[in-house]
Amino acid sequence: MANLVPENDEQNTIWCSVGITRNLGNYESLRIDAGSRIAIDPSSDKDEAWKNLWEDVQAQIEAQLLDADRGLAEG
Repeated sequence: MANLVPENDEQNTIWCSVGITRNLGNYESLRIDAGSRIAIDPSSDKDEAWKNLWEDVQAQIEAQLLDADRGLAEG
């Protein structure tokens, strides 16, 4: 895990946002968005930090899609 630096240090902050729209049929859709911002140590591996951040945000999207699928299946 990267050492965290103060959040107001924009040079050492990375962020990503992912969104997906699922067609539900009958002119209805479901939009799910997730994003995250992390502060990283300037000496850390930025490529690894980006990889981990994208994986975390994509995992949140997948979890929300599963919850939505369960809700749709229940009624």
